[in-house]
Amino acid sequence: MFGDEILVDKAKNGKVRPWKEKKLANLTYAEYLQILEIKKAFRVKKCGNLLTFTKSENGLKLYQTWFCKSRLCPLCAWRYAMKNSYELSSILDVFYKRYPKSRFLFLTLTEENAKQGELKEKLAEMNRALYKLFQYKKVQKDLLGYVRSTEITVNRKEKSFHQHIHILLAVSPTYFKKGHYLSQDNWSKLWQKARKLDYKPVVNIKTVSDSK
Repeated sequence: MFGDEILVDKAKNGKVRPWKEKKLANLTYAEYLQILEIKKAFRVKKCGNLLTFTKSENGLKLYQTWFCKSRLCPLCAWRYAMKNSYELSSILDVFYKRYPKSRFLFLTLTEENAKQGELKEKLAEMNRALYKLFQYKKVQKDLLGYVRSTEITVNRKEKSFHQHIHILLAVSPTYFKKGHYLSQDNWSKLWQKARKLDYKPVVNIKTVSDSK
């Protein structure tokens, strides 16, 4: 609030940014950490408590604040996602000009939930397995590039974490030819092999629509 005026932070498309919703989610996360007696609970609770904006011709611009930078903090994750989205958009514009006939796929790799205290180890194992997955000839032969992000959701009831990886794949047009195409079942088996799992993991692969 500035005097009697209530300030609203809007994106370029005119949509109001959900600071309130994300902060409420952040407080819920902080309470969860307090229950588990995790030291960073206080630091998380203070995340984004005070936001300083400056006015410009294009609206408000965040000038000064403090974020906890906790991996599971809803407020920090949202801010990080916005930054990544902007950077990814710029990268894809350049990439598409270089490879105009390229196609894009959206791949999600999952595994069983990590129990409390196992998350860090499981994430490290997934990262190693992901590197191995992209070394397989079946994957590498049509792959032009990829970007990935790791998402973690919390199951408060079971006190576990659902860790999964989202990957945007850029492939050559030959990927869709006979002998090149990898089905969802193929991806699942390759991920199981790379991850050295004794069960078949859930994998989702779909084509990204070309909006250009």
